[in-house]
Amino acid sequence: VYRTPEQAPPGQTLPGQTLPGQALPGQTLPGQTLPGQTLPGQTLGTGTLMLYLSDAPLDAENVTGVYITINEIQYHLDGQWITCEEFVGNQTYDLLELTGGNITLLGNFTLPAGNYTQIRFMLDIPEKGSHPANPGCYIEFADNSTEPLFVPSGNETGYKAIGHFEVPVNGTVEVTADFDARKAVVVAGSSYILKPTIKLIVNY
Repeated sequence: VYRTPEQAPPGQTLPGQTLPGQALPGQTLPGQTLPGQTLPGQTLGTGTLMLYLSDAPLDAENVTGVYITINEIQYHLDGQWITCEEFVGNQTYDLLELTGGNITLLGNFTLPAGNYTQIRFMLDIPEKGSHPANPGCYIEFADNSTEPLFVPSGNETGYKAIGHFEVPVNGTVEVTADFDARKAVVVAGSSYILKPTIKLIVNY
């Protein structure tokens, strides 16, 4: 005996069926998301990173200034380095003025909410072997003389800062980048090298 397929009244559905453009419970149509989910490339929101700069005391009595010039600040997310567009370079800082608890605010940056472990500073670094008259990064001595500071690959891969911090959705996290010039500045022959020893410290 032939039986016609069971049908539902117009505008209604049988159990397990859906109307055109509808999805079953717990499922989504292409381009849709469940609550708490995001599409590829989307984020759940943004937050604010307040980034400060500080330094540890320097032991050398004949050094009166350690200057760095920051061209860009970048953060690492999903395997990519992304430039903080809100930072306006070039900005020059004397690290010796940022010791003894003194800090300076580099800026308030809007970032995708989430966890971060790296920031890097793109510095105005002279080329190794050259002695430019006005290098962006240099040491100043008590006799008013100066010597350029070199950073291996500093103008290419940047001066990386390591440390974990989390940017909350619609919230703010305060982080200090501690350069510690006492450990970072080393003499190599007739040149001064700025080693990447910077740490990211969350301000609680």
